[in-house]
Amino acid sequence: MWVNIFLLWLSLSGCALMQPEQVAARPELMPIAQPLGPARRIVQQINAVWVDRQESLLAVLELDAKHIAMAGLSNDGLSLFNLTYDGNTVVSDKSPLLPELVNPEFIISDLQLVYWPIAELQKILPAEWRLEEVDKKRFLTIRGKKQVEVNYLSPDPVWPKAVELVNFQYNYRLNIKTISYDLIPE
Repeated sequence: MWVNIFLLWLSLSGCALMQPEQVAARPELMPIAQPLGPARRIVQQINAVWVDRQESLLAVLELDAKHIAMAGLSNDGLSLFNLTYDGNTVVSDKSPLLPELVNPEFIISDLQLVYWPIAELQKILPAEWRLEEVDKKRFLTIRGKKQVEVNYLSPDPVWPKAVELVNFQYNYRLNIKTISYDLIPE
C-alpha cells in the first residue's frame, strides 16, 4: 500500500502521467528557486485525486534560508522518501521499492509553486513561462497554455492552510491541508 501512496507523490511531481508527446522528452521542470526563511517546520496532509483513484500521505517540511528538507510518510508512519535542497543540489533518499523515475526536483518545484512569493518565482521562469496571481489563485502557463492552477482555499499571508493544486498537464488534483506550522530557532 505504501508504494501506492508514494506513486501519488510521483504523479504530483509530474513524472507518472506524461502526455504521449512528452514520453520521449524529459518533462519541463520549473526552475527551482532559492530556499527562503524564516526557519519553520510544517506538517501537511496531502490528498491526490486522479480520474480513477485517490491517495494520501503526510509530508513533513523543514525550511529556512539555506535549505529545504522534506520527508514523505504513509498514513501509517512508514518512511517513503527524504529529500534536501541546499540552493544548489537536490539530494534524495527513497525506498528501494520505488520507481527510478521519481524526480525530487518536481516535488520541490510543486512546493515552491504553491508557497513561494510569486515575485521570487517570476525572476527565474523561462521566457515562455508565465506565473500570475489573481483573486486567491495562481496560474502557470507555458507558451500560452495553462499548465497548473493553484487555489488558495484558506489564504494566510504567512502560510496558506488549505490549498488545491490542479495540474492540467499531468491530470491530477492535490488538496493540501497544513496540520501544523511552527517557527523553529535557526
